[in-house]
Amino acid sequence: MGGAGGREGNATIAGVIRLPESGLRADDACGQLQVIVALPDAPTTGLGRAMVKASRGNRCSFTVSGVPSDTELQVGLAVGGGLKCETGATPTITPEPSAVKVSDYGTATRDFSLSCGA
Repeated sequence: MGGAGGREGNATIAGVIRLPESGLRADDACGQLQVIVALPDAPTTGLGRAMVKASRGNRCSFTVSGVPSDTELQVGLAVGGGLKCETGATPTITPEPSAVKVSDYGTATRDFSLSCGA
């Protein structure tokens, strides 16, 4: 879940992941989600310490701490292979990964949604 070494910092990314009200097949959906904070030129190499946990109201909350400050970062969400919609498809994630720059000791927020079907 991150920890690529080298680039540690004091900034934090936090937010909420909204799960679909119905159509999702998973006992532990939050445990199968991974928030990836990375440098734009290495989007799959996660930075910082990521934690995703179940929250109220069909949501998961997340924090990624120890990411570099004053650096252009990309924040995205990845779905584990065991998390599927009832149709067998992988849930759709919105929005796409986006850029963020956090000041020293600052926190940026990003929210994501999963959906199954139209």
